[in-house]
Order: sequence, then structure tokens, then C-alpha cells
Amino acid sequence: MFLCLLIQGRTVSAQVPQSEAPDNKRTDLDPSQKTADATITVHVEVSAEGMTKLPTGSTIRIKGDEKSCKNLEQEQSLNSDRATFSSLPICKVKLKIYITGFDGKVLSVDLAKYKDPMKILVKSAGVPVVN
Repeated sequence: MFLCLLIQGRTVSAQVPQSEAPDNKRTDLDPSQKTADATITVHVEVSAEGMTKLPTGSTIRIKGDEKSCKNLEQEQSLNSDRATFSSLPICKVKLKIYITGFDGKVLSVDLAKYKDPMKILVKSAGVPVVN
């Protein structure tokens, strides 16, 4: 009889209703915090109006445009008309494009709307076009 009570006691103690079971999920994180630390890699392809290839020495600089990205600043050479920026926070940035023979161009971009790759056509006069 003692054995039956012992087994019965274990069975009862092992059965915990789901509503009383401990919840191991973290609920203290706000959903906006989860994406605030997210980063992306941005591939940029640049072409210049009237040129088949960008001249040597052409560069692109990316700089953060808001508080969450204020320390962001990177520069890349436009080798083969392309540049890659890694580990960028998802925020608004300014792209400064320097192509030999053209005036410097500035373009504002929201990385939350980024589509791979970012294609930019720089015109000799006027604002660059992003596709």
C-alpha cells in the first residue's frame, strides 16, 4: 500500500496544469528594441550619366542622418562601380558620391526601405536617381 501511495504521489506532483507551468519566455523586451540592434549589409552599384565605367578614384561615403546613427560614417572606393557597407544600422543615412569629373552629389536614403542592390544613377546636373 505504501508503494501505491508513493507512486500515486509522484504522478500527482508531476502533473502541473499548463496555466500554472512556469513561462520561460522573455516578455520584458519591447518589439521595437528587438529591431533597434539589427544591422544589414548594403550593396551599392553606381553609374554615371554618359560614362560606361566610373573613373579611378571615385568614392562613396555613408553618414548617419539621425540620433541612432549619428556615429555612423564609412567611405568606400567605387571599384568596378560597386561598394559594400557591412553591419549598418537600419536608419536614415546620407550618401555622398564623388565621381571624378562630376560635382559631389548628396542623397538621403532610408535603409529600412533598402532593396538589394541599391542602384544609383548620377547625373551631370541634378539629383542622383535611386532604383
